[in-house]
Amino acid sequence: MSGEPRGHAARPGQRGGRLSPLDVAIVALYLLIALAVGLVFARRAGRDTDEYFLSGRRLPWWLAGTSMVATTFAADTPLVVSGWVREHGIWKNWLWWCLAGGGVASVFLFARFWRRGGVMTTAELAELRYGGRAAGWLRGLLGLHHSVFTNTITICWVLVAAKKILAVLFGVDPWLAVGVASVLALSYSLMAGFWGVVVTDLLQFAMAMTGAVALAWFAWAEIGGREGLHAATAAGGAVPAERIAFFPPAGAASFFEAGFWTAPVAAVAVYLGVAWWANDAVDGGGPVVQRVAASRSPREGSLAVLWYDVAHFALRPWPWIIVALASLVLLPDVTLRAPQGGEVVAIRADAIEIAEVTRSADPGPARPREEGRFTVLDLASGADGDWRAEPRPGLAPGTRVEEGEIVARSDPEKAYVVMLKRYLPTGLLGRAIAALLAAFMSTIDTHVNLASSFFVNDVYRRFLRRGAAPEHYVGVARIVGAVVMAVAALFALASESISGLFTFFLSFLAGVGPVYVARWLWWRVTAWTEISAMLASGTAASILAIHDTGWSLGPLAPEGTLGYEGRVILVLAMSMTVALLVTLLGPRPEAARLVPFYERVRPPGAWGPVARLASAHAAPGDLRWSLIGTVGGLALVFGVLFAIGQTLFGHDSAAMIATAIAIAGGVVVAAALRRIYPGGAER
Repeated sequence: MSGEPRGHAARPGQRGGRLSPLDVAIVALYLLIALAVGLVFARRAGRDTDEYFLSGRRLPWWLAGTSMVATTFAADTPLVVSGWVREHGIWKNWLWWCLAGGGVASVFLFARFWRRGGVMTTAELAELRYGGRAAGWLRGLLGLHHSVFTNTITICWVLVAAKKILAVLFGVDPWLAVGVASVLALSYSLMAGFWGVVVTDLLQFAMAMTGAVALAWFAWAEIGGREGLHAATAAGGAVPAERIAFFPPAGAASFFEAGFWTAPVAAVAVYLGVAWWANDAVDGGGPVVQRVAASRSPREGSLAVLWYDVAHFALRPWPWIIVALASLVLLPDVTLRAPQGGEVVAIRADAIEIAEVTRSADPGPARPREEGRFTVLDLASGADGDWRAEPRPGLAPGTRVEEGEIVARSDPEKAYVVMLKRYLPTGLLGRAIAALLAAFMSTIDTHVNLASSFFVNDVYRRFLRRGAAPEHYVGVARIVGAVVMAVAALFALASESISGLFTFFLSFLAGVGPVYVARWLWWRVTAWTEISAMLASGTAASILAIHDTGWSLGPLAPEGTLGYEGRVILVLAMSMTVALLVTLLGPRPEAARLVPFYERVRPPGAWGPVARLASAHAAPGDLRWSLIGTVGGLALVFGVLFAIGQTLFGHDSAAMIATAIAIAGGVVVAAALRRIYPGGAER
């Protein structure tokens, strides 16, 4: 393989946006299979809510874990990862790699707690954990929050990805793109419920992974592999050196000086030091908890989460990262700047018109803006076919721009789709498109089903209509799913940035993470603790997103604008202050009321007054071995992650060290699981 990238000389997949009959047949075959699954499982799913939302709690670990991986492999994920690598570098992925901390802790602590609790949703836990009227209202509040907001926003950013994918591949209108994507996802998920979700997830995971690996293979070959990548980084090439670094370069000053803390270094410090526990999924999160609850036993739930952690954080990112790095060589950024200060007067499909505004002293009604220069910026200038500049988000007629200000640029999140279109040959292109559809549908069906479960289980059946027939609740769930999908589609039409939605979502819920951990380990946490943290976190995040405070946070507010990392710190500080005051100044919980929860879940930690009243307790050494297992799990996950990356980049010594760390971590994980589940049984 040559060490020099071949550039644009060969494009086996480039066909001007037209799919071959073979490609169309492959996509159609996948859609028929998905619809067939919906028809096969429709009757079983309609029996009752346990079947519709949890598959009767009979899932083996491998199916539950694969379903977790598939549902988090959304169509938006390769797009946003590609955008991060192009804009910042590999290190930007620590924004989500850091979440492995909570994911691995769930293997040894939270997964078995959720399964022992026997709840259907995370909201239902509130009433089990706290008891009383406040706990009931918290359950209802969480049910509305997750059915109306969190799952709807997740569906929204997945639909934004679908809009971008269909626009690049077929050039279709956004309304049509979102409409088609919505109908496809709803067609089988409403019929088959959770059975349809997990069964199609197996096919979707296999297709999505093979499609991603195939594209990575062709893209890697197109630039000449690791030799071509290194050549592209040499002497200020197409790929800056910091793009392939696992960690961003620090400033020239020492660690304790301000010059050391560049914006990227400060961002990674926030990810690894704060963000991994300051999020609502630190103890599992909705999709993971749903699959743990559907598992056959607590042990099966723990194994499912372990498989998910390794596949999600260590194995799956590399095909996307390879494509993103190759795209830097093959798809240079296209940026258009305003040649003059003025006002945008028109935005067309192919151009942006800017007029230099110079009003006369007494302009008549017929000549309000006739003086000054007039410029037309060609959006296809410097572009190459399907890779071109697009108006920046928020730019509209009437917008004032300064000379040199960026008004249009190529969308980094579309690079992945352009690479797919250009460099996959006939047959594989159709399979890759079907894989993206599979990834899209595996996420949509989960969150439609999850939103319905929160509304039906924690709002409708709990507060509005009790004691109805099981078929009635399944029917309501199907209606709610369709409504949630429609609302998300409307939001998707007004959104352009997947990354922007994702980071707002993380900051919105940053303040509840510490409370979600503490409620398992400390008896003093009350329903009002959780309610106050939730309200304070959402309020603070919304205010900071709408109105920049102007506070100086150094590298966390680059160029004077508060970024996601700075928002997380402020949201966490505000919400934790409120929650701690409510906990310490409010009334203590009644220990006797917490005994049923404690005896069922048997959590370790500070439960003294409750444990003295209970007949069942956490096993000796439970918390110690859980912490040991978590450390080993992190070594396993990040050891595998680094071993693959260092091997790809030709750093053999570093790859061997990472492999040794992964093996050692695996040994510790096995030992911890044997202690927690002696003889493979629940303890």
